[in-house]
Amino acid sequence: MNAGTGRGTGAGTGAADHGFRILAPWYVCERGRFDRFAPAALTPALQKYASAEFVHALVADPRASLAFDPVEDVWSCPLPVPPEQRGPGRARFATHRLYRTKLRKLYQPSHERFYAVVVELFCDRPGWPRPQSAEGLEVGFVMRRRRVDIDCPPKVLRRLALRLTTGLLAGVDAGPSLSEARDLLWADLAHRRAFEAENRDLLDQVAVATETQAWMVGPAGGQWRKVGDPPPAGRPADREQELPMWRLPARSGDCTQGPPPPERSLWFGVVPTSSGDHDDRGAPKLDDQSVYELHCFVRRAPAPGHEHCPPQVSWSESGEPFRLAPFYDPEGTRNRRTSITLPDLRALAARAGEPPGPGGVAITSPPGSQLSFDPGGGTPSGGSVTGRTPRICTFALEIFMIVAFFLFSMFLPIVVFLFQLWWLLALRFCLPPSATAMATLKAHFDAGLTLADMGAAEREAFDGLLGAQGATARLQAGEGGFRDEDGKDLFEAVTPPDPAPVPVPPQPLPPVDDPLCGSGG
Repeated sequence: MNAGTGRGTGAGTGAADHGFRILAPWYVCERGRFDRFAPAALTPALQKYASAEFVHALVADPRASLAFDPVEDVWSCPLPVPPEQRGPGRARFATHRLYRTKLRKLYQPSHERFYAVVVELFCDRPGWPRPQSAEGLEVGFVMRRRRVDIDCPPKVLRRLALRLTTGLLAGVDAGPSLSEARDLLWADLAHRRAFEAENRDLLDQVAVATETQAWMVGPAGGQWRKVGDPPPAGRPADREQELPMWRLPARSGDCTQGPPPPERSLWFGVVPTSSGDHDDRGAPKLDDQSVYELHCFVRRAPAPGHEHCPPQVSWSESGEPFRLAPFYDPEGTRNRRTSITLPDLRALAARAGEPPGPGGVAITSPPGSQLSFDPGGGTPSGGSVTGRTPRICTFALEIFMIVAFFLFSMFLPIVVFLFQLWWLLALRFCLPPSATAMATLKAHFDAGLTLADMGAAEREAFDGLLGAQGATARLQAGEGGFRDEDGKDLFEAVTPPDPAPVPVPPQPLPPVDDPLCGSGG
């Protein structure tokens, strides 16, 4: 199957002998102030939601979705910032800054973001009338991948990337790595007209080859392959994976006054932003490095008596290109709060005085798999692998959490000092902070004093803020290359926010009335 023409292929007969135009839904046209004949209407609409129950909201009112944020919802690349260009406070320890492109970014379900593709069907006949019936129609979409091969000298590639990020990387000699430069260049090539005009001298030295690939599935599993290419020799026949779309029910609430509008042919599908599938080489089907696009289709079976004819298939234009956010995308993970209460040691101590119950975590060590060693006061020794019969040990679940949090608390400062990742300290805060400790430290730094001037009271207060005893003394000693004059900036970076941050809900798109309101048909 080929996509992109917007016209039907195959055979039909009689009044149904026409293809379909697959366009953006009417409310997208209304918000953009263009009609369905405009080029902007040819692209299927991506709609964003912040709840796993978004399908219910979509069916209730397809107009009601969330606005794409021009900052958070675009793909960005972290690029280095030299110390002399960093600001005070938290910014002092931010070794990188995000360069934001114009390429759309879709988040994963774990980030509390969900997406649908919505289209409106019209008959591909003069005037593009609305179809009267959906009988015999199969509507769906495919998700395709763009592969880009950029061939040019490394110096040219880096220079182009530096020009793309002139404002952010002013004064930075190193610039992005080769892989980052390729990503940056390709992201802006997707929206490249102005950039091409200004950088023709360098772009003439760049060869960009693009290939659109389809996810092909069959008995041998799945694989990405160039659209239209047959399977490799020895691989069984397969076909492009198709995802379903469903028709939205007729609505009567799209008009603030007057009779309801005529029934429209609106269809939606759920856009996958994560997948557990892998190709035949073990690579994941979806990743955060590729650019994807959606193509919607309408397939109509042959009319009775023409079953020998192929089905008629109409395709939409390609949707807006996008990349997928990685699982640990910081702008995605901050959308979802996870709350954990550590076990109450007092309650556990009381429980230990009672007979064991049936619960807990039972761990079976098979024969020849039981580890025996002398803890040695923190330095294990004399380890051996033993066991002739299976051994089952049952632990209270709380023990695992206590030990895990202890290890985390112990190793966090080690990682910070060993790798000089001071910005990690800005990603934690404890509430409520000690009012006395905060007042002591504020008075210290407001007086123009530094880490070197701290006494026992200030060190104890700063240790509590940093979450590690002895951390201040190590900073005073310059361990990990920490500079004494950065102490005040570190204090500001780790000071808990007041008031505590609360989630900012994404902005909904404004409602619009159906232009057919009052027409009655």
